[in-house]
Amino acid sequence: MTVFIVINLALNKPARQVSTYAGEVAGKAVDGRYDTRSCTVSNVHPWWTVDLGAAYSVSHVTVTNDGSPGTSQLS
Repeated sequence: MTVFIVINLALNKPARQVSTYAGEVAGKAVDGRYDTRSCTVSNVHPWWTVDLGAAYSVSHVTVTNDGSPGTSQLS
């Protein structure tokens, strides 16, 4: 039997994104809260990054869209 332990390595780590829309800074995506979000201005090449502070072997990453009306799908 294989046991997987889920750890949020990004929690409260430094994050950056290509631009910021309406004060929705990158750090809001890793603050551990479900009522905050990060949001960028429309970009041809959007990006978002987080510094985990060390090297890790990562087997799973989850990225979600908040589903607000008018938001576009992640791609």
